Amino acid sequence: MSKPSTNTFCNKFECEICGKIYKRHSGLANHKITIKDANVMKPTAYDLPEKAIEETRRILVYHIKERLKQSSKHARSVRIMISCTESQFFGVFKGYIHNYYPKTGNYKCIFKGINSYSTLSKVLGDDNWGVKYFLQHQKTFVLSYQQPSNPNDPDPLLELNLCQEPDPLQEQNQVKIYKAKKRRICKLKPIQIIIGWKRKEKSDVRNIVYSSGFIFINFTISRMRDIENLY
Repeated sequence: MSKPSTNTFCNKFECEICGKIYKRHSGLANHKITIKDANVMKPTAYDLPEKAIEETRRILVYHIKERLKQSSKHARSVRIMISCTESQFFGVFKGYIHNYYPKTGNYKCIFKGINSYSTLSKVLGDDNWGVKYFLQHQKTFVLSYQQPSNPNDPDPLLELNLCQEPDPLQEQNQVKIYKAKKRRICKLKPIQIIIGWKRKEKSDVRNIVYSSGFIFINFTISRMRDIENLY
């Protein structure tokens, strides 16, 4: 089971999975207890045989890979929904559930960071769950991690020609552009994969209710040349 780690910088305690920040260690400790409770089977779910759980894993991998197309127009953030019982979801993702919402009965898992792909490979039982290969050495894949940009890296816009006299006005404009760029970098959302379960309920004009459970998966699709098999 993945556990939140503690970041005590500036006397703040942060869950590195969801990013929640607490002023006191007790707040983070309670957060960890909530996560632990979320991974306890609820009365609305029941144990499934391992073969049924394995079949659910294969279904999830199938639907993920079906969204991995060769065309660049499909390289974007996507959301897929798959009909699934609460017991199936719990059987696959038990130990990796980060949030449970008692009022709605919804669950949420968060996978991010450099090990997120390998973690999901273990969860789904398939090392190739998030990649599809095409002709001409192309591959499309689920983007699970991206090296963060460092706003302190030198900006070529600020590099002045040493043979020229620096223009104070131009230099001031360049500094403004650089600061704006730093703000944009800080506001970028982290690359992460969100997997959850929820129940959708509807009714007709006679108020006859019908419902079903669904797994939803939010992820970002990217593509590149398969350099490893290029030669």
